[in-house]
Amino acid sequence: MKYALLIFVTIAIATGVAYAEPNARISGSGDFLASAVLWFSGTDVTAQLSGDLALCGDLTIGKTKVAFQVKGTLQGAARGDGNTMIGSGWATFIARGMADSGGAEGEAISLHGAIDLTTNDVDLSSDTGGSATGSLYIVLTLPDQTLHLRGTATGTASGAFVRPDDPQTMQLDGEGSFSFVVVTQGASSESDPSEEDRSETALSWDTEQWPQDLRNQFVRMMQEESE
Repeated sequence: MKYALLIFVTIAIATGVAYAEPNARISGSGDFLASAVLWFSGTDVTAQLSGDLALCGDLTIGKTKVAFQVKGTLQGAARGDGNTMIGSGWATFIARGMADSGGAEGEAISLHGAIDLTTNDVDLSSDTGGSATGSLYIVLTLPDQTLHLRGTATGTASGAFVRPDDPQTMQLDGEGSFSFVVVTQGASSESDPSEEDRSETALSWDTEQWPQDLRNQFVRMMQEESE
């Protein structure tokens, strides 16, 4: 049960503290609803996840500050050992909406994200909930510019087993919530000025260094968006 919750925690942390350029900052909160389908082979556990998420907050670029709201979809996977809790998880998401500075018309905004998580970063405090940290990569798109962001994130999730759609599997439905702060490399982070110098285990700007499944899904997602 606890390992199954890893995949939900993976999504909950998908919009935490990150870095990019130019001088910009995003802060806010979000939540998600998702289902994970689990397969078991001995103590090995594999999970596939899909669901919906919503984010809201403030985007500041230079001296301009606007509020935004976005909604979208997510998908991901997790695998590991159900006894030792050693494993890893990843997810990608797409969210779109509007950034509104208070004028008559808003501005379109979209977020494309990838998250990488290992169970070394997971703290599951009960059978039905937990919290985690992980590495994050986000592409933020506005009508006149695109920002590439990366960093770390935190969030919480909870869930419960339900009757599976496929009788050969087990299914876990869950939800999560999170708060987030996103800053560019040129901006300062109020929460942790040293975050830019994270450990070597964090996601690199070079997607060739990402886990293969995460890289493949993120590239596929971006290609489909460009078609």
